[in-house]
Amino acid sequence: MLKQPLDARLQTLLPVVQGLAEMFGPDCEVVLHDVGRLPHSIVAIENGAVTGRTVGDVPTDRMLRNLRNPDETEDVRLYVTSRDGQILKSLAVTLRDEVGEPFGLLGLNFDISEIVHAQRALANVTAGDRLGGSAAPEAGEIFAADIREVVAGMIAKILAEMGKTPAAMSREEKMEVVKRLEERGAFLVKRSAEQVAEALDLSRYTIFSYLKEIRHGEAGDARPLRPSGRPANAVRTTGRSSGGKK
Repeated sequence: MLKQPLDARLQTLLPVVQGLAEMFGPDCEVVLHDVGRLPHSIVAIENGAVTGRTVGDVPTDRMLRNLRNPDETEDVRLYVTSRDGQILKSLAVTLRDEVGEPFGLLGLNFDISEIVHAQRALANVTAGDRLGGSAAPEAGEIFAADIREVVAGMIAKILAEMGKTPAAMSREEKMEVVKRLEERGAFLVKRSAEQVAEALDLSRYTIFSYLKEIRHGEAGDARPLRPSGRPANAVRTTGRSSGGKK
């Protein structure tokens, strides 16, 4: 249930959301995000059973990364991703205002798992030189109702990429984890620093120190920090502080 009036620009798209859902059927989720409501950005959704989300739920890790780098992201993006064994063909359309700032996102997530399995079965039957076909998703995308689950998934992905546990990491390696999270938009979410600190067994002040060092080292990227160390355009979520960890 929305607690404030819907942006008029997004209000006009509600029939489009419903129409697309009717057109493509129950295997196609159609979702509308309001960037101004982050992290609870979903303001309309049809066929939400595809990803298990509803109105008031949160963006994916991919959406956060694209919002972190809006000038480097195409406004219309078609890609294949995966979720808990599903194969999804996804479309994301960034909605911008008159000065080019993103204010919303229209997304479609079409569950094509059965189609892909059928294609593979046919390929197995008809293949002459080798068995099977393949449909390789770009990468798993994190769909969740709680923004902490999205951030936790981002942390887990990066730790897997680096092949180390936080306990075995040096200061430089932990800073690299923070750098990758920053590049992927994790710190657009307020209180994510506390969650990252807990995962890396650091204090939140250490995380803020790392972020300051990272951002000062990025040429041309001078997003100001608040006195707390958070970026000025961060958005709020809930979470517990990591206490006095060092």
